[in-house]
Amino acid sequence: MSLRIIGGTFRNRLLKTPKGPQTRPSLAILRKAVFDILQQEIVDAEFLDLFAGAGAMGLEAISRGAKQATFIDKDRYAVRCIDENIKSFHIEDQCELFAADVFVALEKLGKAARKFDIVYIDPPYAASAEKSLIPKILSLLESLDLLRPQAIVFVEEGAPPQLKMEQMSHFKFRLVNSRQFSQSILHQLRT
Repeated sequence: MSLRIIGGTFRNRLLKTPKGPQTRPSLAILRKAVFDILQQEIVDAEFLDLFAGAGAMGLEAISRGAKQATFIDKDRYAVRCIDENIKSFHIEDQCELFAADVFVALEKLGKAARKFDIVYIDPPYAASAEKSLIPKILSLLESLDLLRPQAIVFVEEGAPPQLKMEQMSHFKFRLVNSRQFSQSILHQLRT
C-alpha cells in the first residue's frame, strides 16, 4: 500500500509502511478531515500518536506545523518504519518514539510531566472493540495530567461503532462529533 503525506511541508512524500495485517493506515480522506479540523490549532502543537503504525498522523502533524510529535507503538516492524520515516524527513529533533505498550509509555510520559495539545488514538480495530481499552486510555490521559487545556482527542475505530463515546461523560472530555469514513469511525473529543 502506498501511503503519502497529504499536506504541508512534506506533501506527497511517501511513507514506509509495515507489512502485514496488524497495521492498518488511516484513510487519506480521514486524515484530511482530521487536519482540516486542526488547521487553526496544529501550528506549534504537541501531538501524541498512539498505536502509531507507520506514523502517518504524527508525521502529517509535523508537516503542517506541529512543534513536536510523540509516537507510541509496540510492533517492532511499525517502530522500524516510524524511525526510518522520521530519519528520511530529517526531523529527529521534533520527534520522540516509544517502542512500548501504550500504557507503559503513557506512564513514562506522565512521570516526565509531558503535556499534549492533540492526541490521536487508533488501536487495531479488533482491540478497540474491547470495551475497556479506550476508557482506560482516556482515564490515563486525565489522571496523568497529559493534556493541556483545550486539548483535542481523536479516537478512530471500525464501523459499526462499538464505543459509546457519549457515555464517557465521567471523563473531562466532551464528545464534539462522530463521523464515518468508509469502514472507519472518527470520534472527536475536547477537554
